[in-house]
Amino acid sequence: MNNQHGEFETCVTRQLLLFSGRGPWNDETMRNGVVRMAANISQIDESTPWAQLSCLYGESIMPPSTFDIFVKQTRIRKRRGLSFLAVVILDTDIMLTIKQQISMCYELAEVPFAFFDNVKDALCAIEEREIRFDKEEAIGFFEQFNFTAQ
Repeated sequence: MNNQHGEFETCVTRQLLLFSGRGPWNDETMRNGVVRMAANISQIDESTPWAQLSCLYGESIMPPSTFDIFVKQTRIRKRRGLSFLAVVILDTDIMLTIKQQISMCYELAEVPFAFFDNVKDALCAIEEREIRFDKEEAIGFFEQFNFTAQ
């Protein structure tokens, strides 16, 4: 087994799954993320729409095997009621590459998504979709788990 590449944190606030992390990613990190995110998703009421907000830092890209895991898991989240994915990409020199790879995944999984320049704009878009969450808790999560390079 290889060492994990990348670091991340995840939690849930009502009907919103939060993810903050710094790539690049590999299979081990993705599998660990799947387990941790599944535990959080189990706290969500899947009978009502829910969303995910991911804030990605650095070179948040994946090799092909990791990408395949990512697509598969995104499809599972969609079947479990995921209705929208908001993505914020920060602290990177390869934004277009990351957007291209993330877009390809979400298009393959057929999950509605959008990119935002900052967390507050993403949260406003999620509110407009009538997803229930604690805005202050979400903002606090992303302030606490800021993976900007020091």
